[in-house]
Amino acid sequence: MRVIIIGASKIGHALAKQVCEEGYDLVVIDKIAEKIDAITDAFDCNGFVGNGASVSMLKKAGIDAASILVAVTKQDETNILCCQIAKKLGIKRTIAAVRGPEYSNDKDFLRHQEGIDLIINPDKTAAVEINKLIRYAGAVEIERFGDGNVNIATVEITPDSVLADTPMPQIQAKLGVPILICSIERGTKTITPKGKHKVLPGDKITFAALGDDMDKALSKLNILKKVIRKTLIVGGSKIGCYLAEILLNQGVKVTILEKNPDKCKALLDTFPKANIVCGSGTDIELMEREQKGTDSCVTVTGDDEENLIISMYCKSKGIERIAAEIDNANYEKMLSRSGINHIFSTQDVSMASMLRNLRSLATAEATADSNVIKWLYTFHSGKVEAAEFEIKEDFSLLGLPFKDPGFELKNGALIAVMIRNGVSMIPDGNSSLQTGDRIVVVSGEQPIRKLSDIIG
Repeated sequence: MRVIIIGASKIGHALAKQVCEEGYDLVVIDKIAEKIDAITDAFDCNGFVGNGASVSMLKKAGIDAASILVAVTKQDETNILCCQIAKKLGIKRTIAAVRGPEYSNDKDFLRHQEGIDLIINPDKTAAVEINKLIRYAGAVEIERFGDGNVNIATVEITPDSVLADTPMPQIQAKLGVPILICSIERGTKTITPKGKHKVLPGDKITFAALGDDMDKALSKLNILKKVIRKTLIVGGSKIGCYLAEILLNQGVKVTILEKNPDKCKALLDTFPKANIVCGSGTDIELMEREQKGTDSCVTVTGDDEENLIISMYCKSKGIERIAAEIDNANYEKMLSRSGINHIFSTQDVSMASMLRNLRSLATAEATADSNVIKWLYTFHSGKVEAAEFEIKEDFSLLGLPFKDPGFELKNGALIAVMIRNGVSMIPDGNSSLQTGDRIVVVSGEQPIRKLSDIIG
């Protein structure tokens, strides 16, 4: 399957890496030659320097043979135009990055009238994710799905954690609630746990739990959901603005610290209920004053180094919940033990929806089934994936108990949750699959494209 990406931005670069790793035929278009050279040198793909909204350029890139076009330039209007033209040229699916809040009410029109199949707002997606992350006092990623009753979370195990040095068979007894550990990230390795494994200090575990059991497990792990009363946002970027809107609607007191005077004036008009402060987050005296009474801090200045310095300062002042926007993957690895709760990048939080569309379309071309992946979420910066599938009557493991020798899954794949007739359950050895069941599959060793991929 051929994929065309227009825009070698940070998101375009990250998506190109994933597309090539999954074996798709990739073409990238950008107006800047240096960016195209960087992508074609790094990945096995073709690149063209030019305007992705040009019919002649799209034809040169082989749009006749392409199945999907993703437009992720920095200009919303360019992305919309690229998708409109691609649709008229006959491409099956288009994805556009549209960041401007002025387009928020136009999504239905753009989808139904202009033929854009998926509209991604990376900045708003990042803001929604940050809001989820800072609600917890510890390092945790959490996602709710399966009609809201199924939870998958990632938690770092500290030396004093109740699960430190605990063998797998004793996990549920230690927590007092049924959970299923799906993967363990230990250093650079991702482990699919078996009975012989232990949870060690420093591990990051991804586990599934149902309903209130997740909050009970997080409470036992000393990672409590607390009310956010005051948040300091450093940086009046689009992410900062989207986050401020979310928090203000939740009744949270918000201070936005921005050093650009013109942006500060605009922020005052947009957020009359917020405290807008004009100044730099690296001004110690200013930060001393503004961080008082703050229980969470988010740094979204657009500068990785500045975000790190400010976040580390806030950590030194005892602020429990800190999120820093870091787009440099090398920094993310270096800071895994920094004490900063959450390090995120806009490209990572936008990737799941794009990947779900790519994989769904690729499988549809091969199997004529366009609804293979119902849901997709990534953990550990994309190292672990959780995907939801519906069981069809032709699934080869149908009716077999999980403990049956014939029920064999590929290494790294694990069925974490079953949903039958709206009732969610953590499966055990006596469980079996029926037609119409929905299952959540977690994998830490290979991408999940279609249900048959999990069969050993």
